[in-house]
Amino acid sequence: MQNAAFTLGKANHGRAKHFSSYGFTQPHHERLLRVLKWVLAAALQYQMSVPAFAGDLTVPPPPRQNRNTELQFALYRGYLIVADGRLGSLEHANLLLDTGTSPSMIDKSISERLGLKGAPRPVSLFNTDVRSESVVLPDFQLGPLERHDFPVMVADFSKISSDLGTRVDGVIGLDVLGATSFTIDYKKRRIAFHASRQRHSVAFNAGPQFVTVDLKAGGHLLHLLLDTGTPHLVLFQDALRHLDYDWSATTGSGQNISGNVNYGTIILPEAQFGGENVGPQRASVVATQQNIARDYDGLLGISVLRPTRLSFDFENRVLGWSN
Repeated sequence: MQNAAFTLGKANHGRAKHFSSYGFTQPHHERLLRVLKWVLAAALQYQMSVPAFAGDLTVPPPPRQNRNTELQFALYRGYLIVADGRLGSLEHANLLLDTGTSPSMIDKSISERLGLKGAPRPVSLFNTDVRSESVVLPDFQLGPLERHDFPVMVADFSKISSDLGTRVDGVIGLDVLGATSFTIDYKKRRIAFHASRQRHSVAFNAGPQFVTVDLKAGGHLLHLLLDTGTPHLVLFQDALRHLDYDWSATTGSGQNISGNVNYGTIILPEAQFGGENVGPQRASVVATQQNIARDYDGLLGISVLRPTRLSFDFENRVLGWSN
């Protein structure tokens, strides 16, 4: 889908290359599904992720957990994790797990069924600030993780549920997942609530709301939010200033709750992550939002790592992966 409203500007190479020049057989034609941060739903190409920032929430220190506790999950589109949990008195809730979301959120139908009354709360999106609703869950459980009087945001997940072909009752973010180390096994489709040693590793920072890592593109470091809820690398346009990249003619737009979000596509010929060569790397590019881009250059989706296992060690702040 072509969109003349989005312009990447001139690349440092000054030349365009199709994906096949770098070994990609074809552009990625997944529908643009957004799993909260927010819903860039129903575009024709590329999965993109848009973080939601809703106040100052601090990742709590990790408590000791039973190392033998495991949780099975269903995997959608090769990266979206949906596990069984409990929301208040509602058993067997479908909970999508996403390190790129904070605070956690529940579907408006769940809030209504539980009779929860909320208060307005601002959420910053790429192109505006919008109002949402904050409610307090009386209790919540996901495997060994439990919360009482747990504040969450309320959103409409009907589009996400329709696109995935399964009901999504809530999205569980880093305000819950950051409380303990865990390992995701994408082949066996289970989560173990402890860290594990993997073939590759890199240090990360756990800030007030998100896990951040650095990706080296040529001689420049990109400071990125680590997001298990998107498969791609997404960059803010201002991050391109010092990068060596090739542009692609692929552009498009998607919808979130505040309106249209346009995006373009580039290729980074060289990219390294934790000492591993992950280039060439395709990236979606979106317009810079100033209140976010001061600290971050974009989001790192898991396709960059192609992991079969992914370990989050919050005690030592180490990300490990095997592929």
